Amino acid sequence: MKIAVIGGIGSGKSAVMDCLAQLGERTCDCDLIYREIMAQPDYIELIDKNFGVVTDGKIDASELARQVFYDSKKLKLLNALAHPRIFQRVESIYNENLDKNLYVEVSAFDLDMAKYFDEIVYVKSETPNRIARVKVRNNFDEDYIMSIISNQLSDEKMQAIANFVIINDSTLEELQSQVEWLTQWI
Repeated sequence: MKIAVIGGIGSGKSAVMDCLAQLGERTCDCDLIYREIMAQPDYIELIDKNFGVVTDGKIDASELARQVFYDSKKLKLLNALAHPRIFQRVESIYNENLDKNLYVEVSAFDLDMAKYFDEIVYVKSETPNRIARVKVRNNFDEDYIMSIISNQLSDEKMQAIANFVIINDSTLEELQSQVEWLTQWI
């Protein structure tokens, strides 16, 4: 099965993925796949044509992020360009070993992505905790973090489509326990 691990920025998706990897589960990260795609010449050309954020043959990822997280139309356009390429690669990784589940960290999840997955795990965390994590991890200011949150799928919608919910507002040990439980049920 292909299992999406979703949640808003700072919710702890990467921590869940680390726990899964420690348990021997197969994992992949759409952000890492996207970094590979951002180096493909035909994709760089598409991004330059639509966003004008290419310098010296490379996509300026921070400028692209600034554009799309403040403009939902640009975010939809970027998703339409990136998602088919990302999920083609996810499918390829999955097909390498059909006998084992593949957990896929999806940072910028939207409802259209649900069709790519057999199960969806939602990592839930209270907004103040998420903001604090992102401030420490990325050194972003709170306004920028809130603009990202406002352009992501709402917590209510993510929870509504999820098959499983992991709450990440406690200790790492509690998180590990929930992840172990998850792997026993899937």
